[in-house]
Amino acid sequence: MTTVTHPPKKGYRTIRLPLAESEYDRFLSDRSYAKARLDELYEDFPELFPEAFPWGYALYGFTEPSIKLDICCRRIRLEQGQAVFTIVPAFVMPYMTGRTQEVDDAFFLMRFNVPCWAIAHVFGRDAMYWYRLEQSLGRLSIVGTTVKSHACLPKDLVADEKHSWLKGQRVYIATTAAKDCILGASVAQSASQKDLEKAYGVFASEARALIVLAGKQGRCGLCS
Repeated sequence: MTTVTHPPKKGYRTIRLPLAESEYDRFLSDRSYAKARLDELYEDFPELFPEAFPWGYALYGFTEPSIKLDICCRRIRLEQGQAVFTIVPAFVMPYMTGRTQEVDDAFFLMRFNVPCWAIAHVFGRDAMYWYRLEQSLGRLSIVGTTVKSHACLPKDLVADEKHSWLKGQRVYIATTAAKDCILGASVAQSASQKDLEKAYGVFASEARALIVLAGKQGRCGLCS
């Protein structure tokens, strides 16, 4: 599984919010409605927003329309720090690769190891499209996505290897968990110390990246 184990230079500048497609045109065209919805969503889901959001922000134009979906996104600029964030609706996949509703059934079948060529036969496009879409789900850091503050990193962890199979070969899933939440799950090709240290090292790298990123931004966000 591919993961992000280093902090981005400018931090994560995307805020993904549960905006319905039925309201999205109004969210883009009506400034008053957009600000009201942002304030409302902040009250409901503060963990999705940067910590400096309640200190004030301004609507800051739009992104260029996506070539793939012809959808543009609003941007906001925070008054504290002047950082610019892009507001992305949750009804689209990352990188505007498709609408979540259109790929939901295909992802369900992928859980049962249905090959990409069969997915393409049923849902259209080609096998590589579905392969890339599935692979993109592993690009984000598990720790950075789950824990919104380095201060909330648990002091006590549980680590264990779960046996599984990959292309007919036995592998070991190096799993790290705390507080009923999985924080790491990386594949080790064998039970050797070298392979297990490498697999568990993904969690360690993501945890360190969260701490470094918080230090660069001067903030630590909110717990989920």
